[in-house]
Amino acid sequence: MSFIDLKVYWRTLSGWVVEHWILLVIFSVVSFIASIVGCTILLASLPSDYFKTKERIRRIKNPIFRICLSCLKNIFGGLLVIVGILLSVPGIPGQGVLTILTGLVISDFPGKRRLERRLIRLPAILSAANQIRARFKRSPLVLDD
Repeated sequence: MSFIDLKVYWRTLSGWVVEHWILLVIFSVVSFIASIVGCTILLASLPSDYFKTKERIRRIKNPIFRICLSCLKNIFGGLLVIVGILLSVPGIPGQGVLTILTGLVISDFPGKRRLERRLIRLPAILSAANQIRARFKRSPLVLDD
């Protein structure tokens, strides 16, 4: 079993980056804009009481459709988390952390609601989220006391 020689790997990666720098710039700009637009749409579309501890009402009544939609949502969220991890690697441009957070918000996993409520309680995040919602004439997010 052979191990990857880091010097050879780095030389190959840096050579690829030099050869394809224009593609990396385009990808970086597109991913930056897409992540900002996606997060803005997500924040603007959330109901104002999304972060309350009450049980959410299921809008989709058909169980088969709900399960299929949940699977697709989790697969897409998982892909976003994987892409975000890849974008977080040094030398690869892109919005890694923002992509990881978007993937976590989209997917369903145990403890997700608790993590979301903990993050939104941070004053800087709540303030930024409510400013974005105000630009779209949405009511501010309501939290539990």
